[in-house]
Amino acid sequence: MLRATGFRGKVTIMSRSPACHEAQNAMDDPITYLSFWDVDLSNFPIGTVKKRHLSQTEARSKINSARTAGKLVCVARDDLGAPYCEREREQHEQLCAALRNHVDVDVRLNDFFGRSCANPLGLAQVGEQADLLVVDCAYALDEGASVDAARMGVADSAESFAAAKEKARRRGREALRVKIAPDSISFYVFEQLGG
Repeated sequence: MLRATGFRGKVTIMSRSPACHEAQNAMDDPITYLSFWDVDLSNFPIGTVKKRHLSQTEARSKINSARTAGKLVCVARDDLGAPYCEREREQHEQLCAALRNHVDVDVRLNDFFGRSCANPLGLAQVGEQADLLVVDCAYALDEGASVDAARMGVADSAESFAAAKEKARRRGREALRVKIAPDSISFYVFEQLGG
């Protein structure tokens, strides 16, 4: 049962229906923007913004609650759909996998895409009904990537200089391969203070 009362042009709607309460609570849930590593000054309103560190349990709960309410929006600084952002896509996929495997947070690369494109970081606007959750991490050398350093960049007599250079570049990249250090995964939430 809905009832509307008016006073000087303002309308108050009161309801005793549980379905209406659930719908109102869903509208009251803030949007949680999720970014890996990055923030931008355009994400913050003029005024005071608070940055808090969240435990993995708090972050997991916040992400799961936002996803359930349909209020989780993942954003990225880079255009993850662009062909020239292959490395950035790989880094996002690595952190998504680390979150699933080590923190039990189910975020996937496709969460960073809207209907027709990747969600840009500038989309996130911290405000009274929106906060920005940033996931950060550190990297460690991947012990599984071993390379014969003595042969790195040394050309066989049968191969061209260009082929040897490309081979050395690939080996160098393999030697410097890094992986996410799971113990370093951190969560920070940015929230607006006051109105």
